[in-house]
Amino acid sequence: MRFINLLFFAAVFIAPAPIVLATLGDIRFVWLNYGIWLSTVASAVLFLNYYLLYRRGRKIDYPLVAETPKGRVAVFVPTFNEEPQMVIDTLRSIKAALKDRGDIYLLDDSTKPEIISVLKSFCLQTGIKYIHREDRRGFKAGALNHGLSLLDDRYELLAIFDVDQRPLEGFFEEALAHFQDPKVAFVQIPQLYSETRSEIAKAARYQQEPFLRNIMRGRAFRSAFFLGSGAVFRVKVLKEVGGFVEDVITEDVATSIKIHERGYISLYVDAPLIWHGEVPLDVTAYHIQQNRWAFGYYQCLGPILKSRLSFSQFFDYFAGYLYWLKKGPLTLFELLAPVAFLLLGAMFIVMDPLLYALAYGSYMVTSILLFISSVRHTNYGVVGFIYHQAVEYIAFPAIFSAFLACLLRRKKPFKVTPKKGWKRALKPILPHLLILIFLILSAATGIYKLLYFETDPNAVGAIIVNVFWALYHAFFIAVGVAMALAPIKDEEPLSAVSNRISEY
Repeated sequence: MRFINLLFFAAVFIAPAPIVLATLGDIRFVWLNYGIWLSTVASAVLFLNYYLLYRRGRKIDYPLVAETPKGRVAVFVPTFNEEPQMVIDTLRSIKAALKDRGDIYLLDDSTKPEIISVLKSFCLQTGIKYIHREDRRGFKAGALNHGLSLLDDRYELLAIFDVDQRPLEGFFEEALAHFQDPKVAFVQIPQLYSETRSEIAKAARYQQEPFLRNIMRGRAFRSAFFLGSGAVFRVKVLKEVGGFVEDVITEDVATSIKIHERGYISLYVDAPLIWHGEVPLDVTAYHIQQNRWAFGYYQCLGPILKSRLSFSQFFDYFAGYLYWLKKGPLTLFELLAPVAFLLLGAMFIVMDPLLYALAYGSYMVTSILLFISSVRHTNYGVVGFIYHQAVEYIAFPAIFSAFLACLLRRKKPFKVTPKKGWKRALKPILPHLLILIFLILSAATGIYKLLYFETDPNAVGAIIVNVFWALYHAFFIAVGVAMALAPIKDEEPLSAVSNRISEY
């Protein structure tokens, strides 16, 4: 099976080669030609994976279970210099949901004495076990492994929550009910992002909707991976695989791969059992989050290729890698293409413009309509699609820098995504403003040529295609810049959050 997996991986990068040979114009721009066609192939693979997972997710059903495991539950809450009141509120929510099923461990890696003092005092008063490390070896994964080493045989299950993820009262009843099958290694419950007071935060929530509602749901029983929070693990399985992977920033994905290649099952229960999820409020925080996620998934390519996953599992994980490749380096090729053709006259692709427009246009329209339709049961819609695409353009520099860092084998420090707070900053969007200028200049140049110079049908068609792409990219980048500069709203009342949960 590993041979087939590697063959499929190679095929994705080899498939553009014959298309390059058939469409290559100026040999100096063969790299741009290949990049464009690789991006097209990657898009097709991602679309196929999304479609199959969407279809599969609609058919998945969960058996009713009458009993829950008898062993005690340990709950880990890892934290690092987080605002104490937010941590305390989360601990209270967990304590109310856990009841008498087990114990809560606060894994505090904080370095600020004032934070340590407040959290330690609260834990002593409420019976929560306070664990503090003097070093941060392995960062979050290291803290989880340190806590795991302290658990004795009384604990059968382990739940993990980030400090901004709070379980509702029925969380444990639902999650624990799925562990009757000994092959179930963990159950993941999706986050509900309620703190969306900025346009960037709103867009980040829209970005997660197709992933949480369709991709992860379709991966249930097969390749649903740990999302870093809101999951319950079987302790025995975690110890069997050597705990959480510490040398990859996204320890959640890397650990899930180890679990799946041993034949264990993971469930994804798409139910509104977590609230108060906080998404980045400004571009700086969003870039930190996206850079970390992208770098971690780039790091996972080696483990994915070396794994003994089934082909369907490999396809799902590899599609995840392709997503970050598409939104990072391959987006650079897409942005360069219309600029190179319209401003520099670079003939990097030679083919019939009408054929391209008919073929790619049909695919593009079909994929967008299916994408929007697949999340029609949410409030995503056309507005959500625009926000989603715009924020991915905003993430491009952070994702691309993560790719370069991984390519150059640089070690990235673990940075917690900033929560609370917001500031309007121009520096993070300077690359977008520069790109936007070049795209507008390119489109204007193309339109000028159409109006006053070109009469050859093929040349006219090629210009129209590139003007379209220049304006397409410019539109979403402009929307993204507007979102980045928009002011933050006042904090939502609890009733608004409650309504969002009920609509879920």
